[in-house]
Amino acid sequence: MPRWGIMWKHYFYYLLIIALIVPSLVFFASREIERHYLKTIETNLKHQAELTEELLENLLSYGGIRKIDELAKRIGKRIGTRITVIGLDGQVLGDSEKDPKKMKNHLTRPEVQQVLREGIGKSIRYSTTLKEEMLYIALPVRKNGRATGIVRTSFPLGQIKTLVWNVNSKIIYLALILAIFVLILSFLSAKSITKPIKGMVLVAKKIAKGNFNARVSPKGKDEIGELSFSLNQMAQELRRLFTTLAVEREELQKILSAMVEGVVVLDSQKRIILANESFKKMCDFSSQSVTGKPYWEIIRNVDIDELIERILRSGKTEASEIRYQDKIYLGNATLLSRTKEKQVLIVFHDITETKQLERVKADFVANVSHELRTPLTAIKGFVETLEEETTEEQRHFLEIIKKHTDRLINLVSDLLLLSKIEERRKKLEVEDVNLKEVIRDVLRIFESKSKEKNLKLELIAPDIPPLIRADSLSYRAAIYKSYR
Repeated sequence: MPRWGIMWKHYFYYLLIIALIVPSLVFFASREIERHYLKTIETNLKHQAELTEELLENLLSYGGIRKIDELAKRIGKRIGTRITVIGLDGQVLGDSEKDPKKMKNHLTRPEVQQVLREGIGKSIRYSTTLKEEMLYIALPVRKNGRATGIVRTSFPLGQIKTLVWNVNSKIIYLALILAIFVLILSFLSAKSITKPIKGMVLVAKKIAKGNFNARVSPKGKDEIGELSFSLNQMAQELRRLFTTLAVEREELQKILSAMVEGVVVLDSQKRIILANESFKKMCDFSSQSVTGKPYWEIIRNVDIDELIERILRSGKTEASEIRYQDKIYLGNATLLSRTKEKQVLIVFHDITETKQLERVKADFVANVSHELRTPLTAIKGFVETLEEETTEEQRHFLEIIKKHTDRLINLVSDLLLLSKIEERRKKLEVEDVNLKEVIRDVLRIFESKSKEKNLKLELIAPDIPPLIRADSLSYRAAIYKSYR
């Protein structure tokens, strides 16, 4: 199906308007002209009938039919109008074109009946005498205020139609010339409007293909000129924005490439939208493109699967330790958008060395604590033995040694406890814990110190539940710290 451009649509509308206006104009003008001619001829026939009435006024009273007929023929020949003189009984007394003796009685003629009723008669009908359509005007002939006869003037309508047709032909001819002239002007007008629009369409296509240097030459200060100027401004602004976006994209690519952490962005279908080099190296895909591929084709790991599922369900930022191959990563995931098209950003921090250092530190603390605890216990035992064999003055120094030894033993115990807590900090071992027994165990640790200060520790807790769900070691450490 052919596609019409704006110019041809514009031109078609002009053509449609002209096709509707010109025939309507010719039709109404023809009717008006015909009505005007009929009215003019009707007036002329009436005036001619009035003049003839004055001439027939005496003849109808005293003259014979022959004189009346001669007068009708003479007047009709001069004025070019058919004149018929009719008696009140309908008998034709004279006619300018026919022999009255051969004419039928006219009493039943419409114009005769109307003039007898109303004083003037008018009709347009087919004449059986002349065999053509005629316009009739009838007036009474009066003598001393009394009607003595009827004078009728008539005119053939064929002449009016011929005259009207001649006028209509000229109107149609002029209308066609005017229509052609208007069509030419409308074509030029449509072309002048559509030409700059075609230029703007061409420039818009170039801009859509990425050529932001394309420009339209503005012509005029009308709406099309303003549209051309706006299109040029839009192209200039798009070029600036795309240049800025290209620079920012390049900077982002450089930043991502320089990052040690692996970065990957997934769409709602879990396909990779963006990935930096560190992520590719992490997955052993450094020489291949991973964009557009489902992430499970690149890296298969249960921890990552669970992390992605959690963030898609909750919509909140999530963090989790991920063990992949021989390394440990801290994965931080967040949603980039909350629309229907969700995107997930995951950053992988390599914490393998940090975990190894924590293990070494924990082992070192545990070893040092165990190594220190034995000699400290021995020192404390020797001090307690010497206290039984020394004098009061020497016992004072032994008390000082014993006091500091206890402090070192407590410090070593705290280090061991801290080491165990750090080992279990990432994953609590939740179990049923007897809260009262835990508190009593902590109170036993402080029992000796309480006696030295003449204090008595007693547990009074009737409302404490017998069992709770908690990590036993962490709970003991918390109560121990609170009492210290």
